[in-house]
Amino acid sequence: MALEKIADRVLSTDVMLIGGGIAGCYCAAKAAGHGLNVILVEKSKTDRSGNAAMGIDHYGEVENDGITPLQFVKLDEERSRDLNGDGRFTDPNIIYRYYAYSRWALEESEKMGITMRWDDGEYYFIPQPWHGGPQLNLRVHWQDIKPNLAKAVRNSGVNVLERTMVIDLLTNNGRVVGATVINTRTGEFIVIKAKATVLATAMFARCYEPEEPLFYKYQMKYHWCPASISGDGYAAAYRAGADLANMDITGWGFRIRDDLTISYGNFDHGDGIRGKWYTWDGEEIHYPTAQVYRDIEMKGKDPIYASQSHLPDDYQNRMQVAFVDEKLISFKIAEDRGFNPRTHRYELMENHPLNLIMPTGVNVDEDFRSSLEGLYAIGDCSNGSHGCGRATVGGLLVGDTIHKYVSTAGEPVIDEAQVESQKRTALAPLSVEKGTEPIELELSTRYICKRYVGMFKNEGRLMEGQRRLRSLKREFLHRLKAKNPHYLMRALESRNIMDLGELHIAACRVRKETRGQFIRLDYTEKDPSRDNMITMQRLVNGEPVLDIREVPDLKPEYLKKEK
Repeated sequence: MALEKIADRVLSTDVMLIGGGIAGCYCAAKAAGHGLNVILVEKSKTDRSGNAAMGIDHYGEVENDGITPLQFVKLDEERSRDLNGDGRFTDPNIIYRYYAYSRWALEESEKMGITMRWDDGEYYFIPQPWHGGPQLNLRVHWQDIKPNLAKAVRNSGVNVLERTMVIDLLTNNGRVVGATVINTRTGEFIVIKAKATVLATAMFARCYEPEEPLFYKYQMKYHWCPASISGDGYAAAYRAGADLANMDITGWGFRIRDDLTISYGNFDHGDGIRGKWYTWDGEEIHYPTAQVYRDIEMKGKDPIYASQSHLPDDYQNRMQVAFVDEKLISFKIAEDRGFNPRTHRYELMENHPLNLIMPTGVNVDEDFRSSLEGLYAIGDCSNGSHGCGRATVGGLLVGDTIHKYVSTAGEPVIDEAQVESQKRTALAPLSVEKGTEPIELELSTRYICKRYVGMFKNEGRLMEGQRRLRSLKREFLHRLKAKNPHYLMRALESRNIMDLGELHIAACRVRKETRGQFIRLDYTEKDPSRDNMITMQRLVNGEPVLDIREVPDLKPEYLKKEK
């Protein structure tokens, strides 16, 4: 059967970007600038999609203050140690390269018309509180970063497919050769043949409930864009056979319950002065890790509150500017609720995971290549590149170099039987009349992860969670129903969330230790054999494979550069 008879439309391109956030837009525009044919697939609308949709105030680290790339690698490892415990969880070569190219990426952004300087025409650097002094974090006026990037993408000639969701990647002899996608408004089933494919679909979070107190009512009120955090890129990469890294590691900290009224990042970043945390009776505490939070609960001194009331007036004024840059609507909502952000104490969310972030994602090398030929991953979708600054650098680096791979890749060869199978699986919910709503399955998955995984794990709960999730998947996944293409998108998201939830539990079961914020109540000590080791998971011939691998050392050539 001809491919054109299976699909409603067949497209061919040099490079396909899946995800139109910060990383995806930068990569698409840069690759197109090298004369490549580029298609960008975005599930929402590129002008306001992704986790930076409402704006950004803190860009991230840029080479500054005399800090060399090697010094930055050490600083980054210290920051990771505070959260994840001793050892490395990310390839240090990725971190080195990110920082080494951070100034270049800043200059490239300005060439694209993106504002990187402050009102006085200079770069506005502030200290990272957890770095202990160096002014590395760049403040930006990025309220309109997404419309500006979307404009740059369109002006570069990229073919943008909006309201279009990836179903699965297409492979041939171990090489990714494209993807099947679906328009979530029209239901059009599209095959895209690509010499190179780049995943830029953000992190994964929707196997856990959001931080909002009325999660049963506001089911999609996450700090991040809910459309971006369903794990579409993670799941597609995994089902294609790519390695996923660190699926046992959840969350980097506790956010406030009322995220609508203030931008939580300003507690963590501030303008160089960090927020403070207090028990209910006013005792100041150190930044609350999961164990600190639990100890406070056991002493009866919770709830825990975050506050910025200690900031001097000039810092308070700077924070107001930060709110405007990231979430202007917070001012209106805070006013409606009678909150004064300068004095109000914000209650933290419950002591449960919020997401899989920081070192999790599609495993890549320092060139952002995955374990599958022809597949790259950048931004929050990849292991080690989370945050706006790293998304920018990764997107620009891949966009600037991918033409070298494309020039030798050869034409993609599509397996029609694979396309038929993916179409049959993806469109099946449209034929189910009496079945399960996608939100029912997603909320059941969230409940299992919160109840049986959570922050404090043991073998019994993990085994029961694994049993329940597999049973849920076996009994109800094929019963998902979708009354229109939009609901079909939700059904596909539910499938991704269930697949990744299952991987999350499996990764937690195999890790029998307590380290950082990974806490096993039945294995309370650190396992030395897990030092500098990470959990890898992939699908091989339809069967899940999990192994433990050592994190690479920093390459000798990087060490030599700074001697």
